Amino acid sequence: MARIITITSGEDGVGKTSVSLNLSLSLASEGFKVCLFDAAFGLSNINIFTGIYPKKNLESVISGQSSLNDIIIKNYQGIDIIPGSSGVKKITDLTQAQAHTLVKAFVDLEDYDYFILDTSWEMSSQVLSFCMASNEIILVATCEPTSLTNAYSMLKVLSKYQYDLPVKVVINQAMSGKFAKKAYDQLKELVNKFLSIKIQPLGIVALDKNVRAAIVAQTPFVILFPDTIASKCINSITRKLLNKAGQIQVMPLELFWDKCLSFLKKHHKPEKEPVSQKSETKKQKEQDPDIKKALFNIESRLSTLIKEVSDIKQSLEIQGARSNKNKEKEIKPPVPKEISLDFESWLKKKYN
Repeated sequence: MARIITITSGEDGVGKTSVSLNLSLSLASEGFKVCLFDAAFGLSNINIFTGIYPKKNLESVISGQSSLNDIIIKNYQGIDIIPGSSGVKKITDLTQAQAHTLVKAFVDLEDYDYFILDTSWEMSSQVLSFCMASNEIILVATCEPTSLTNAYSMLKVLSKYQYDLPVKVVINQAMSGKFAKKAYDQLKELVNKFLSIKIQPLGIVALDKNVRAAIVAQTPFVILFPDTIASKCINSITRKLLNKAGQIQVMPLELFWDKCLSFLKKHHKPEKEPVSQKSETKKQKEQDPDIKKALFNIESRLSTLIKEVSDIKQSLEIQGARSNKNKEKEIKPPVPKEISLDFESWLKKKYN
């Protein structure tokens, strides 16, 4: 049984992974057993922030090649990390056997106090399944208008699927508390006016130059700079979460995954028509005699047209070659008459 928190955002670049990682470490520093699930597709920012590049991920578990304990990164600065990577993308198309393997893997996992999911920023069916299956969602945004707009878009989708618990909002990279409050108030006004979903302020993370320095050093800032302003903000958010611990329902991890897979089964739509269906459609068309006859006539006309175009092209090439040959012929200038330059003879003729 764990307190499951999905951390998401409406766009990339708002510091969602930084908040996820440092919040997990802050909770662990309070004596809680924490597992951070890297639920991003492809190369995760968690890899960049920690300098850890695992060889195996959730895909190995789904295929049955590895157990969850084989891929899990144990005791990184006091937390465990599950690398999701390409395996997260595959959960939309699991067979029944693969789904059973995945759920069983989490049944066998040791107990945690907190299970934190760091999702991709896009509003994919995978991300939505994690959100809808969680009892807590933290939405990370900045004070930028585009970030607030995209955060609202995420809330709009969650509202569409009738998520009925308040979403906690963290304003990251805030220049001041005043700016952060203004940004949150703008978002809350829009949500209250147009959506059924509710939001709550969880806290802010101040703009801090040490955050960038920690990324370069590939060490979380709560570890590298425990007294910096960003670390104090994260610790403040941690205390707020702990104060609400009795109000949040914990959940077995296998139930969480059951809810995820149920959502995907109901709402995920393949982006492209399956190849087998296309082949069947093509086969049906080829078997229709009227279509066959029409295709034959079109092919015959195209063949005639191609031959005519080829003849015209050949004729134009011949004419062009002749024209160029005529142009290349040298035009000889007229030969000038010989002019005598004997001045004495000319004088004799002139005066005799």
